[in-house]
Amino acid sequence: MAKNKRKEERKKATLGHFDHDDFIEKLSKRIKALRKQQGFNSYELFAYDIEISRAGMSKYESGAFDDIRMRTLLKIIDGLGISPKDFFSEGFE
Repeated sequence: MAKNKRKEERKKATLGHFDHDDFIEKLSKRIKALRKQQGFNSYELFAYDIEISRAGMSKYESGAFDDIRMRTLLKIIDGLGISPKDFFSEGFE
């Protein structure tokens, strides 16, 4: 066996392909717009219905958050009565 085989260089992940802050802003606008479009006038009652905190929902709609748990985002999308595919189909160009 040859001991001088070169290791294949590993592909490295990089950041900077899109603006993360812009994505959070778009996510917030999409949540709020769809909630209103679906006839849920109060973010507080909507949050209560889908069993997430009202304070959290306020942050998600205003863009005043750095992170959102996947399960929470899925609750919001499910509460809106749409699929994740439909949720992300507009507003994220």
